[in-house]
Amino acid sequence: MYSFAILACLISTAVAMSTTRGHHHHTGPTHSPDRNEAFVFHYNAQTQTMAVKTHRHCYLYTLSSAEHTSVHTNTGLHSIEKTMIDLIDAHGSFSTVSLHDLNTMSHDLSHFCGHLTTMKIN
Repeated sequence: MYSFAILACLISTAVAMSTTRGHHHHTGPTHSPDRNEAFVFHYNAQTQTMAVKTHRHCYLYTLSSAEHTSVHTNTGLHSIEKTMIDLIDAHGSFSTVSLHDLNTMSHDLSHFCGHLTTMKIN
């Protein structure tokens, strides 16, 4: 009788281990997909030009006389960067700058922009 009890326990344990739980369906809110965006800014003092790179393009922005001074402060620099992003988002009529013209303008800017399509935004 003792052997029968042990055998019954072993069988019930084996059956319990082989059964799987049902899938739990999540009914909470759905999550929107992750999104990344990156801008890399560069100021060229020689030409008084700010450049910004995205994953596809390089944009050039010629600083105004007031911005020549403000670019040297964090607040001024961030204001210029925001202006550039706003202009890019507005999808204005940008003029394309050839690699040759960019290299003539500044070797530094040419190196920064690399082989990205480069456009002047102002």
